Amino acid sequence: MHTQTTPLRDSALEGVSFGAYAKRVRVELEAELERWLDQERSLARALHPEAGVVVDAMSELCTRGGKRFRAVLVAASYEACGGEGGSTQVVWAGVAMEVLQAYLLIHDDWMDGDELRRGGPSVHARLRRELGGTQEGDAAAILAGDFASALALEALTRVRCAPARIADAFRELARMEHDVVLGQILDVRGASDRPEAVEAMHDLKTSSYTVRGPLLLGAALAGASQEQRAALERAAAPLGVAFQLRDDLLGAFGDPEKTGKPRGGDLRQGKRNSLVVEAGRDSKAKAEIATVLGRVTATNAEIDVAIAALVACGARATVEARLEALLEQARSLLAQAPLSAGGALILAGAVDALGVREV
Repeated sequence: MHTQTTPLRDSALEGVSFGAYAKRVRVELEAELERWLDQERSLARALHPEAGVVVDAMSELCTRGGKRFRAVLVAASYEACGGEGGSTQVVWAGVAMEVLQAYLLIHDDWMDGDELRRGGPSVHARLRRELGGTQEGDAAAILAGDFASALALEALTRVRCAPARIADAFRELARMEHDVVLGQILDVRGASDRPEAVEAMHDLKTSSYTVRGPLLLGAALAGASQEQRAALERAAAPLGVAFQLRDDLLGAFGDPEKTGKPRGGDLRQGKRNSLVVEAGRDSKAKAEIATVLGRVTATNAEIDVAIAALVACGARATVEARLEALLEQARSLLAQAPLSAGGALILAGAVDALGVREV
């Protein structure tokens, strides 16, 4: 049991809503990100036109929308742990998170065979078209992701903090990539066949770089105490899984116009996500879902039947109830954390932004 700790004073954030804070961070981040990526595009084009094509595809994905949640969490955690200078001080850590995400999305889309991302073509789909073939496009997409991974490292070197804190932040970045790749292995191989195994996979694949990683990255740059870091890590565990459960629900029941992804895409790809595993408890639903699971040629009508089965067997209700329980757990843990008052409120707002969303 954790006791309530008197919050640190932080008048700069008191009374600031999560929405207003997130907007401010996004404006700061996108200005730096777009300026930097424009420079990288120019350097690549000067090297060779096709190098420019690859870097342009990666850069365009980075700047094509995106919620910037990870960058916001880095900044909020930094300030909540007493970091000085406000969100501007760690804007480059947010940039690092954005290009790291681009690397992961590019590779993930290629592995899953996804043609769409953020309402436009995935990077491998675009490069297949622009470079004239599947093999050429796929190879270039892998390299585009690798390039984004390298940029994430470079971006973190630009943060204006003490060298010891930068080194600490690099350890957190390495841990993120370590965990997300392990989680991706489990996801690609369909190794999770029970609800608790699915959540463990989500903790590695998604929470690692969506919630836990950004929070601990911000804490490292702030020189946070071990007590603060432990409290953030405890709260990140349920929130990160909740984020992925919401993704699973949006993949099946969300509006493609808002999500930028085709309805039922996870089913066509054969993903054993939380809904599919939960539905596997019901023999009728399991049989109906099996007709489309992993079949990329499944028609929309067939997908609709499978999605209806997810509702009829109670899988949707079960996952939604689990999601709400996880969000409440995250709220409770954040309320007990030894953070600045304003920072704690911003992070409390992040719980709903991550777990109660339509995109």
